[in-house]
Formats: sequence, C-alpha cells, structure tokens
Amino acid sequence: MSRASFGVSSEASKSIVVLASGTTALQPEVHANRLLIVDTSNALYTLNLPRAYGTGDVYEILSTQARTSNLVINAVAAAPSNYFVGTIFQHGSGNVMTKFASTANDIITLNQTTTGGVAAGDYLKLIDAAPAVWRVVFGLFTTSGAQATPFSG
Repeated sequence: MSRASFGVSSEASKSIVVLASGTTALQPEVHANRLLIVDTSNALYTLNLPRAYGTGDVYEILSTQARTSNLVINAVAAAPSNYFVGTIFQHGSGNVMTKFASTANDIITLNQTTTGGVAAGDYLKLIDAAPAVWRVVFGLFTTSGAQATPFSG
C-alpha cells in the first residue's frame, strides 16, 4: 500500500529546508522552526541569522557531510549587534568532550578541524530568545586536534 492510502502525504516535509551553498540570509518565514540541512561539504557556507527580537523562533542546523570548507553562523545584524548566549559541546580525538560558552560573541565557525566540522552530524539549535539575544540551546560538533572555541566576534 502507498503512503497516500494511509492518508500520509508523499510530499517532502515542509519542516526540513535544504540550504543552498554560499551565503544565506535566514528569514523567519522560510527558515524558522524547521530543520536546516547543510548537505555539501566543499563550499563555504555563511548563514546570517535574522535580527533577534525574542520571538521564540527556533533554528536547527544539521551538517550532513564532513566539512572541507568552513561553516559560519553570524548573529551580526545592524547595530546594536546580536549575540549568542549558551554552550557548545565538542567531541574530539580520543573521545574527549569539551564545552565552550558564550555570553557576548556574534559568530560561530566550524573550521573542519579544531572548532568542528570533522564529521557528518554536527548540530546546532538556536532560539530567538530576547531582543539582540540568540540562545544556544544545544550544539555538538566533532573536532580534531587541539579543540578551540567556535565562538568569535
């Protein structure tokens, strides 16, 4: 029996958005409250978050490939700048887990080695928590070498 015979749509889920490589300005009406898939590894991805207003919108980002080029998530918007508050965990060589916290940074970078992106499955969940504040609900990145903070700016 087909999925349709059970009343299940065969349409691709609208809760998943596969992002194009390059620079994407995330828009609440298109990207909020959906799983955002980064599915190519060899092109720089820059994801620019919208201004945080405290809407409660959730942005989940999943990298389905080991990175060979950077993935950059920017909370930078017109003044006053937005910033990240929260913790990202990293799983490194020898099963070492490390955490890095931010209370004022506005950029997260996976650089394919020390800050993340070594393996498929890197995941980040953000919430538009308050005016100018992006809450890092959960982040888990795979690293190699000496682990380093993915937060900057």
